[in-house]
Amino acid sequence: MRAIIIEQFGGPEKLVIQTLPDPEPAPGNVVVEVKAFGINHAETHMRKGEWAEAAKVSGIECVGVVKTCPGGEFAVGQKVAAFMGGMGRTINGSYAEFTRVPLANVVRFDSGLPWEELAAIPESYSTAWTCLHRNLELSRGQTLLLRGATSALGQAALSIAADAGANVIATTRNPRSDFEVNGPGRGSG
Repeated sequence: MRAIIIEQFGGPEKLVIQTLPDPEPAPGNVVVEVKAFGINHAETHMRKGEWAEAAKVSGIECVGVVKTCPGGEFAVGQKVAAFMGGMGRTINGSYAEFTRVPLANVVRFDSGLPWEELAAIPESYSTAWTCLHRNLELSRGQTLLLRGATSALGQAALSIAADAGANVIATTRNPRSDFEVNGPGRGSG
């Protein structure tokens, strides 16, 4: 398979395309054929060598289809999102044609959105959901002050909080943000 690897720490020019063996199926894991992946701020730190852990193949999230799932938890060809679980840090990540991810870090979905749009969702939405529902235990009728509402994470949090029935007060630094011009859910992220 082709993969974008960190040849040496530094800027994006240090990333190179290399041919690596396809990931082998393993119990408790899913091999995903990567259709698209998001690029996260954390990955820039890994690429620069600023984090203690950085796998040869970066990428902490992706969307794609199941190539193999030894335990049968996911059907071959099923659309999935995969994120975290060591991807790009302790195991090779999503900057490749295929990646092997722990079962607990894979979610099936059904959507008609293009792959490149879907790739922007997993990390932002999982982070926002965890913060709002696990950490804050947000419930219907509560008021949430959301700073940075025009960022990808902010838009995810706004959507999740509104869906939960919270009263949301949202702020942004940019007085003429894309959010303001286009409205919620229509921004460029």
